[in-house]
Amino acid sequence: MKKILSALFAITALALAGGAEAITVSDYPAGTAANGIGGSRHNMGGLGRVITTTATTEICVFCHTPHHTNTSNNLKPMWNRATQAPATYTAYGTTLGGTTVASGDIGSTTLACLSCHDGVTTFDNLVNAPGKAGVTAGGADRGWAFAMPVANEFIPPNAAYHKFNIAPFTCTTCHSADQIQRLLIGTDLSNDHPVSISYNSSVAGLRPTDTIIASIDLTSDLASSAGTAFGSNLAQNRWAVRGFVSNTATIADLLRDGKVECSSCHDPHFRNLSWDEAEPTWTSQGAPATGDGATWCGNVGEACTDGQFLRRVGGNTGSGVCRTCHNK
Repeated sequence: MKKILSALFAITALALAGGAEAITVSDYPAGTAANGIGGSRHNMGGLGRVITTTATTEICVFCHTPHHTNTSNNLKPMWNRATQAPATYTAYGTTLGGTTVASGDIGSTTLACLSCHDGVTTFDNLVNAPGKAGVTAGGADRGWAFAMPVANEFIPPNAAYHKFNIAPFTCTTCHSADQIQRLLIGTDLSNDHPVSISYNSSVAGLRPTDTIIASIDLTSDLASSAGTAFGSNLAQNRWAVRGFVSNTATIADLLRDGKVECSSCHDPHFRNLSWDEAEPTWTSQGAPATGDGATWCGNVGEACTDGQFLRRVGGNTGSGVCRTCHNK
């Protein structure tokens, strides 16, 4: 227990410090809390460090509320955001293996993620806003302004900066459209990994759902150095499940009602600083992530990207995320 607590304190301190030095998979033993949202880009409150607003210092409010939750489309847990109807999105369709997901079948877990990443719903479209702002069933745009740090300063707050969008005077004021597309999934999901689709272990080389994730061999068919590369990244296969790093979780624990969703690979609360290959995504005026604007994350790839919130400790090194489910 002392070892786990020590690792947790070290990770928390690193997150608060901005990720000045890289850490490895050994810093995430089983039982460690999958946390760090306060230091990540998912903290959009006034005490955050990336996309922030001066309207509130709250962190959780951008997704959750203890009262008056949005329960449309079976949204969970305690959802505080507006979401689009499932039919708004174009689903993947039919896979080569013959499994089909229709556009109207997009599940609540994926709808929750898309309520920011579809580029349609604003960051501040909340059901229950802080203070006396009141409750609006289904959510309402609160008109808050958001800004990002540039050259150790903040862009003057502008209400236009409140959703992922490639239109003029939004994200593309400083970033290229190509850079924004990484965060802007849009409403067409037909060119993304299938979501809200049944996990069928008889196709696509998918492993049985009762497979213990930590037991999967990710090194034997790679170069002899694979077992020790990047701090022995591929010699382990721990994933963040139910809020904690686990070495006993199964593939079934990654699914929602037997289906693959955004949350199967990503945990929005887990600032995963163990992916040594992660590259900085922060840029200033379209320039590489050095100098102005990159100081908030120390120019360290893991810190700048938050490890893309991947559940797997060590991220996708050696395609470890992909090969956990696909026995390729």
